[in-house]
Amino acid sequence: MTLVIGAAGAASCGQDGPGSPPAHRQSKAGAPESEPSKKWTAPRAAELPKHAVAGDERPSLGEAGTMAAGYTGKDFLARLAKDWKLKLDKPVDQEMPDGKKRTYVHGRGGSGISVSAGYADHVNMSSLVCRSGAKQSDGLGFLAACAGLDVAGIDHGKASAWLEQAKKETDSLYSKRVAETGMKEEYVVSGAFTAGRVVMVLHRGDDNYSLRVLGGAVA
Repeated sequence: MTLVIGAAGAASCGQDGPGSPPAHRQSKAGAPESEPSKKWTAPRAAELPKHAVAGDERPSLGEAGTMAAGYTGKDFLARLAKDWKLKLDKPVDQEMPDGKKRTYVHGRGGSGISVSAGYADHVNMSSLVCRSGAKQSDGLGFLAACAGLDVAGIDHGKASAWLEQAKKETDSLYSKRVAETGMKEEYVVSGAFTAGRVVMVLHRGDDNYSLRVLGGAVA
């Protein structure tokens, strides 16, 4: 499942920027010469932003892979649904832009909170996206529960402390951007939290938060 820090549960690699090489160059005979394909490599944890950045400055995390060998997240989702009164839908296969199919389990609560779990191999969890409104009194509590994912390698105390700081930083940058542009639709992304094969980032935009937890996305 190809994801960037700014993507939701599905979709998209970063696009070429101004400094990217051209799609092709001309040979001496004037015919197009294809650039050799380059395999994308995941960034190292030390290279990821430590503090909030504007959405268009987020780095690409590439394809989300299995969070841990044999980790389905089934029990975690069941507890989350029970504690937060979420209605979980049956698993569905969705076709991605690359033509591959990924399995997702979506759920929604009466207060507007929602969850989407993704499975790159259709069995083991590779992504978790939890959403809440910025004005929901229990929104941060729900996101904290999602950050408490029971996959091996996550220090829940550190994850909880990171989430509180990430919220403060994204709120501050979001308010600053809105004041500068006058556009409520501004979009910001927190610094990253990494643990084992898992990376977490918090997104803030248009009065909504989404916590994205991706597996196997950092070298």
